[in-house]
Amino acid sequence: MKTFTVLLVFLSSVGVAAQQMLEYNFNVNDTFQVEQQAKQHIVQEINGVDQIIDNNLKSAMRFKVVKVEDDMITLEMTFQHLKMTMSSPELGELLNADTNNKDDSDLTSKMFKGTLNVPVTMIMEKTGKIQSISGGEKLIASMFKAADITDEATIEANKAQFEKQFGSHALSNSFEQMTYFLPGKSVTINDTWENSYQGDLQAKNNWTLIGFDADTYTVSGNADTTMSNIDENVTMVLTGTQETSINASSKSGLFKDITVKGIYIGDTQVHAQNITIPTKITSTITYKTLN
Repeated sequence: MKTFTVLLVFLSSVGVAAQQMLEYNFNVNDTFQVEQQAKQHIVQEINGVDQIIDNNLKSAMRFKVVKVEDDMITLEMTFQHLKMTMSSPELGELLNADTNNKDDSDLTSKMFKGTLNVPVTMIMEKTGKIQSISGGEKLIASMFKAADITDEATIEANKAQFEKQFGSHALSNSFEQMTYFLPGKSVTINDTWENSYQGDLQAKNNWTLIGFDADTYTVSGNADTTMSNIDENVTMVLTGTQETSINASSKSGLFKDITVKGIYIGDTQVHAQNITIPTKITSTITYKTLN
């Protein structure tokens, strides 16, 4: 009986040891650099002919931890580099904007330069759920200033479009895709949990802890998604799926690399022309920490 009792205690201890609390564990003044690359392949069927657009985005961001509380972490983010290209087999290069571009006549590149080193404050839970982002308005104002755009009518006419990408709400939804994957509870290998993203890309995620050791843990995710872009001129609604693979630090919780692959299919309605265009987007997004 004594041997049996000892065995039960041993097995219980093993079970406890296998439980892992996955959350962010930062200290004030911690810094890290993140590189993001996003590739989109868009196919739209117009009058029976496929029209193809390829979008490529590359960005570098610096994060600094400025405050750590029991449940919340406050970080300051600044863009260090931003590049976007858009091309089509039929139409050639449609856009090539780069903050490293020295050509002052390139208006879009000048606006992108306005995003650099403008601090944005992010408050997030230790699961990676973002509670708030502030500073997006200053970011957009800096973009107009960098491009020497001072006319109020021009600014107001274009502000809404920039808010879709660089406004505080848009940044919050975007950043959650690289931060919000932790369960907020103790888990063991093969345990699953769920969360969801909002915004232009809505996703209901199902996560699984695949592996864990003293250095690295691995999480995989599958999601059902809805991608939408709705304004007075165009309504695009696509549904699809995403697969996510994450390798992260067991000590800090911070990802080392993330790969997100998605397929989204639906329609784009152009209101002025009263036409509906079948649309398919395939995308691959990667994030990696550089230090």
